[in-house]
Amino acid sequence: MDITIRAVQIKDASSIHCICIQDGVLPYMVFLPSMRVDAMEKRLQNLGPNQYEFVAELNGLVVGFIGLSQGQGRRSHTGDLFIGVDSEHHKKGIGKSLLTKMLDLADNWLLLERVELGVLVTNPGAQALYEKFGFIIEGKKKGSLKANGTFIDEIMMGLLHPKGLLTRI
Repeated sequence: MDITIRAVQIKDASSIHCICIQDGVLPYMVFLPSMRVDAMEKRLQNLGPNQYEFVAELNGLVVGFIGLSQGQGRRSHTGDLFIGVDSEHHKKGIGKSLLTKMLDLADNWLLLERVELGVLVTNPGAQALYEKFGFIIEGKKKGSLKANGTFIDEIMMGLLHPKGLLTRI
């Protein structure tokens, strides 16, 4: 399987949108089922200078995406991470490839010392992947998100390493 990780482009909006609204992905994302493609296009067009995103391609098709927002001011050493993978490609190394690429950027180019993320308690597979990369549980937000008519807790995870994030893998 030949996975290509590259910087996101505006033309990827439709593919990312399709991933986000899949039944196997949407419950774990902050997006609503009514999200429109043009809203995703605008989001990509308006990425700021401290927002970084990549997509994963498999045989020319976008099958995953990852993003990181670098903090400002006294939080400039931190990054907030999010990721999504096409439900047909779960457990095939797409998430691992995306995380490896983004943590390389965080470690070797942005010189971040901390990366943080939230993962819903209903998504143990994603939590296990993050733990393989050295993320640790730092807390829980009770009822953080709503999905399918219920409130869901969000596990807050962080990866802190002052001498480089990737050295923990």
